[in-house]
Amino acid sequence: MVGFMKRKIRFGIIGCGVIADFHANAIMELQDEAILVGVTDVVYDAAEKFSKRHGIRVFATLEEMLSSSEIDVVNICTPSGYHAEVVIKAAKAGKHIIVEKPMAITKEQLDSIEDACRDSNIILSSISQNRFSRGVTITRRAIEEGLLGRILCADIYMKYNRTQEYYDSGSWRGTKRVDGGGALMNQGIHGVDLIQYLAGSLKSVYALSKTLVRRIEVEDTLSAVVEYKSGAIGVIQATTSVYPGYPRRLEINGEKGSIALEETSIVRWDIDNSKYEDIVLQPSFISSTATPTALSTAEHRNQISDVIRAIKTKTKPLIDFEEGRKAVDIILAIYKSAEEKRTVFLDD
Repeated sequence: MVGFMKRKIRFGIIGCGVIADFHANAIMELQDEAILVGVTDVVYDAAEKFSKRHGIRVFATLEEMLSSSEIDVVNICTPSGYHAEVVIKAAKAGKHIIVEKPMAITKEQLDSIEDACRDSNIILSSISQNRFSRGVTITRRAIEEGLLGRILCADIYMKYNRTQEYYDSGSWRGTKRVDGGGALMNQGIHGVDLIQYLAGSLKSVYALSKTLVRRIEVEDTLSAVVEYKSGAIGVIQATTSVYPGYPRRLEINGEKGSIALEETSIVRWDIDNSKYEDIVLQPSFISSTATPTALSTAEHRNQISDVIRAIKTKTKPLIDFEEGRKAVDIILAIYKSAEEKRTVFLDD
């Protein structure tokens, strides 16, 4: 047991698009507890270029990686619509799993993932790296300690810009079948995850969804009015159609205080007699408002480290299947509301 606790956990990356580099760099930053072994992709040339960039080996096929005794954990970085298929194969192969957001794009896929992971007794963590940021951690602690009093409003505004060239750069982008949705499912999911993580479970949603600017088959602009089980109300807004794009803004307002974040940085802290004397208000210096790659590896690194801890201690990661599913279920309910033009209740 002591030897296992000291052994480095061995990782393989599946899919080598833009986000895969962040996973690779985050793993390599954890060199005392992790090692990146290799990569695989359906486009072999892409995998080969990725392997040379990071000094790792290429697995010719997914099956070769999943059957390898050199791999403990796979990081799934394929397009969203393929996540479920790969997760299920990895679970059946007995590999622990870190899967990029969204974990899946339909209820049926989510249910299949749950069955596969339960039967295989492996650890799965869905990427929601923003939960590991200092600003979000402090905000959650303040809410849990009752500093804001009763929460009355909780809103997330994500007004990003993605050009037509961005959508044209991959045949899967902006498609219902593979992307699973548009501004909300792809870019907005992190905000949806944070608002429910901080403000609590949602009761109902009512949404309007439109494709106003981009030539895509899913939404580039969406607004939803939401009600929380606590009785609070709020707005979830996501767009990739506006210029020039602004940092995502999250606002939580209570009867005794309010907190606002830009991306994951606290920019307003209005709480009487606050005991948090070390709060430094500052704008977000890293934001993917108009550039998808404007991200830090720090929060991916923190989440991967949490998965390593869970594997070695045989406990749950902070963001397990149940936690990872919450944001997807909310988004699917919002899409259903927009399509059917009615209020949708989450428990239904």
